[in-house]
Amino acid sequence: MPILTGSGMKKQMIDIKGLKKAVSGKTVLIDSNIIIYLTEQIEPYFQLSQALFAMVEEGKCRAVISILSITEIMQGPLRAGRKDTAMTVRNYLVNFPNCHCQAVTIEVLEQVGADERVAWGALRAADSLIIASGLHAQADLFISNDRHFAKSLPVKLLLSFSGF
Repeated sequence: MPILTGSGMKKQMIDIKGLKKAVSGKTVLIDSNIIIYLTEQIEPYFQLSQALFAMVEEGKCRAVISILSITEIMQGPLRAGRKDTAMTVRNYLVNFPNCHCQAVTIEVLEQVGADERVAWGALRAADSLIIASGLHAQADLFISNDRHFAKSLPVKLLLSFSGF
């Protein structure tokens, strides 16, 4: 499905077949926005997020999610006064099969600035720690639609649903 950019140019959104090929057998860091597409059923990315989580659940790939991402995802329901929903989402992600929830530790912090493939200066603090979480967990691929990720990660390390 083509997506119009601000300049009116069309970009090609990845399809489920391309997603499966890209992540099969890999360890992937899943960024907050990808999870929000799933939990909030946001189109046009909901089906891609659903397919990604199905692959993780089936063991076709492994996932890493930063504790910071889980916190970000909980904020929507908490702001809306839906504490039960926030806790359900947290428990769902923390206990998801074939998924490691990476805590922010001193070892994760040591990753920030250390990997020269990453343009650390282009990242917000939280995004630096999310990427560092993936590096610490030896993620092969970072899945995000965040423009800061696109500006900071080499193309071979980033998979964007929108196709940047």
